[in-house]
Amino acid sequence: MKTMGSCLKTHKPKIISFLLLICAVFVSVNALAQASPINAQFEYDLKVTVDANKRAAYLAKTKEEPSAYEAVYKIANGSMSVAVVSDQVKIDGARYHISSKGMLLAGMSTALGGQTLIRDSVGSVNANGLQTNTYQEKRGNTDLLIAKVEAPKNSINFYKVSSRTPPMGLAPYSGGVLDMLTVGYQFIGRDLPSKSIVLQVTDGRSLRNYTLVRGEAWEFPFGGTKVKAIRYYKTVSKDDTATFEIWFSEKEHVPLRSIIGLSDQYGATIQADLKKIPI
Repeated sequence: MKTMGSCLKTHKPKIISFLLLICAVFVSVNALAQASPINAQFEYDLKVTVDANKRAAYLAKTKEEPSAYEAVYKIANGSMSVAVVSDQVKIDGARYHISSKGMLLAGMSTALGGQTLIRDSVGSVNANGLQTNTYQEKRGNTDLLIAKVEAPKNSINFYKVSSRTPPMGLAPYSGGVLDMLTVGYQFIGRDLPSKSIVLQVTDGRSLRNYTLVRGEAWEFPFGGTKVKAIRYYKTVSKDDTATFEIWFSEKEHVPLRSIIGLSDQYGATIQADLKKIPI
């Protein structure tokens, strides 16, 4: 009968290879979770460029009531700074929490009655990055929107005001879900994609596929100097004409700039520029 020692000796190369394989898998799965915790505040200058005529034509065509933010189209002339957005990003172990608040600048705040944009995202962290569990968004005096992932059912439910009420709708998903906050911080601690990727993103109302294409690398003007950055841009279609571009710093993989080109319904482009890199 072979002893345990003789078995180990006979199969030592195979056992070592097996243990190395287990270690490699464990490290790859937990690499992001084992990274240094992050607790940083990202501040952005928010600019808007509006086409008042396009917005007016849309309202006239659809007979839609003007929104609470309609005064923007009367005040803004071309491109102008309208708000400061602060994102508090906490990534610790297998969990993350991102809270965001958008504060209008003085003149705009007076015109819009001091309304604010509040967003909040909590979820998990794994080898595939940040995975949304609950995303909440409230725009000024509109209803609170909540998107909650039901992982065992592979679906995401959408609520208004409270998740204790019946959902207003749901959407199936496969893999993982991101939201409008986690898209920008998805690659902290991970490699930037070398080719196009498809992300499932919720805005609290629906779930859409974002195909992000890797664009050019360039010297990004930032803070009086230049920082190497990689541009990614979203593909558009007949059913989804909104554009989205985001520049990630080559070193930290944080969003230096994002630009959202809204559809004709809004006739506006929103640009967010990071003030400084806090990590």
